[in-house]
Amino acid sequence: MQGSMASTRSKTEVWLIGQHITEITGAQLPSRGDVLRLFFHGHNEHKKTVNDSASEVAASVISFWNKARIPTITEKSIGRKVVDLFLMWKGLKKNCTRTTDTQRKKEETFCDELEDLFDVAHPKAMQLLTIKEDRAFLAAQREKGRRGIMAGVDKKIACSMKRREESKSKQSLQQNQASSALEYDELGSSSETESQSSSSSSTSSLAISPVVSSSNRKRATLKVITPELSSTLDRTGISHRSALRIVSATAASL
Repeated sequence: MQGSMASTRSKTEVWLIGQHITEITGAQLPSRGDVLRLFFHGHNEHKKTVNDSASEVAASVISFWNKARIPTITEKSIGRKVVDLFLMWKGLKKNCTRTTDTQRKKEETFCDELEDLFDVAHPKAMQLLTIKEDRAFLAAQREKGRRGIMAGVDKKIACSMKRREESKSKQSLQQNQASSALEYDELGSSSETESQSSSSSSTSSLAISPVVSSSNRKRATLKVITPELSSTLDRTGISHRSALRIVSATAASL
């Protein structure tokens, strides 16, 4: 049983890289080692071509970066970077039998960089990121060993976004209150003007022409709406036009 397990591990173990992985997990952006381990899972175990395996890895990588809300280069470009990393490993593997200092240093450097970030950020990512916590997270992940984790950053982002939304809501409320106050002032001014105009019209004398006998065709002008009558009409809710009709009808019946 143990021999069988050891045999399985040996089949899935890659020189300098270690064991294959079936997916990228964790709270950090993928490392160079993560990318190669996933690549070899598809390339060695499932016998996929270099390009097909690289394309699958690229899709997994970009999905992880999207979770962190960091803009990236295109998925196709990420696939090419995966292939380049594989070819770098392949070149070292080809010369692994060499015992020169140069070969040994290259291998050491390659292994030392496996846990560093597989950087696929957009060239202007720092300028495109509007939340400072996002910029800080990307900068930390670019450090040796990928300092920082996404879970903690997500909390900071949530708090930052909450503060921003609260600030926007407060500004919107203040603007609405200011707008309402302005509309109220304008309405009050308009109402006052209309009231003054109505009062001025009501206090002015409205003229009617009473019907006279056919022998006398001249029409006499009679002032009937006095300030006192206007005040009474306002209290009783009768408009001046209605009052004028009543007076006209009364005059016609005389």
